[in-house]
Amino acid sequence: MTTAQPPRAGGTLLQAVTVTTLGVLPAFLVGALAVQIRADLGIGPAEMGIAAATLFAVSGVAARRLGRLVQRIGASKGMVASAVLAAIALTGAGLAPTFGVLIAALVVGGLANGLAQPAANLGISRAVDPGRLGLAFGIKQCSIPAAGLIGGLAVPGIALILGWRYAFALGVVLAVGLALWAGLTAQGPDRPTTGPAAPADRGTPRRGLVLLAIGAGLAAAAATSMGVFLVDSAVESGMSPSAAGYLFAGAALLGLSIRIVLGAAMDRYPHRSPYVLVANLLTIGVGGYLLLAFGSSAAFICGALLTYAAGWSWPGLVHFAVVRDNRQGAASATGVLQTGLSLGAAAGPLLFGFLVAATSYRVGWLTAAVVALLAAATFRLGRRSIRAARSAAAAPDATPLPSTNGGGPSMKGKSR
Repeated sequence: MTTAQPPRAGGTLLQAVTVTTLGVLPAFLVGALAVQIRADLGIGPAEMGIAAATLFAVSGVAARRLGRLVQRIGASKGMVASAVLAAIALTGAGLAPTFGVLIAALVVGGLANGLAQPAANLGISRAVDPGRLGLAFGIKQCSIPAAGLIGGLAVPGIALILGWRYAFALGVVLAVGLALWAGLTAQGPDRPTTGPAAPADRGTPRRGLVLLAIGAGLAAAAATSMGVFLVDSAVESGMSPSAAGYLFAGAALLGLSIRIVLGAAMDRYPHRSPYVLVANLLTIGVGGYLLLAFGSSAAFICGALLTYAAGWSWPGLVHFAVVRDNRQGAASATGVLQTGLSLGAAAGPLLFGFLVAATSYRVGWLTAAVVALLAAATFRLGRRSIRAARSAAAAPDATPLPSTNGGGPSMKGKSR
């Protein structure tokens, strides 16, 4: 009797991209289809913010526990569980007769997303050569813009023809397909790489990792608000729903391409700090939020493209940097990072929705610009903290600092 063979690096990467896309797809379909869902369920911007926040809040609360779970059961089984939960969430959202049922479906989606990131990161960390890790994470983190691309194209391609509920059916098909594929190739718990070829884990000092999680949370709060409310804001500014959907898809495609380029650049220039690059990208992205706030129709389009290109092209760099230093404990380290990311992604749309309902989209985009600037400053502070901790640990007679790599700290060398 033949047994299923585990996927090679390319297959693992494809599974990782698919599972992380499905993890956030319910929230981004809700955002892209906001006009149709609001009309059908009789809800406003505040309720849309609550819906998107629900998925990310559940992910954030459960992220650390789910990361440790994936570390025990292995990447493949983690992907199977995530895909099954995503299929349930997408089915529930697509059939939701009321706002309450939609929220319940997104709770399940939050668990799927909480499993997806650690499982994908652990799979990549074990399957991909260190010299291609940046490119791998650039491709893997295309999941968010891919979800936006699917959501954007679903407006003119499905929602305006068949109805918004049919757009969720496409996601269900993808989730079931991934669950079957990952299930057939699941091998059990992943064993850490050992021997001369094992990657040397430096670990990430705990205080530095917490600061990175906070910075990522602030950045995600601003960026996820854009992903959820861009279409609705574009329609309010005068665009047709179809044109707004194409803008969403085009901006997502641009962001997707840039994430891959940035990941490849990290492999080519391994001594450059990804955290400095993240801070610079967030600062540039502020200009995009300002264009969304004050621009005409043409400036609004430029603002959407700039914000996706710079203000939301950083997640792959953050995941790459953390996993690079914690390859043996990638799922556990990702769980800490994902706590900040998911809670920020939850708080952002929630508060943004209430703010817009009370004021206007202009005020909302200006607030997002300020939050993005705070995120950039926090990343710089986090890098400084990591460098200081490693310098102290490398000093003679220094007491080793706690890290997240699960095997004790390995702090030699300067932080990048």
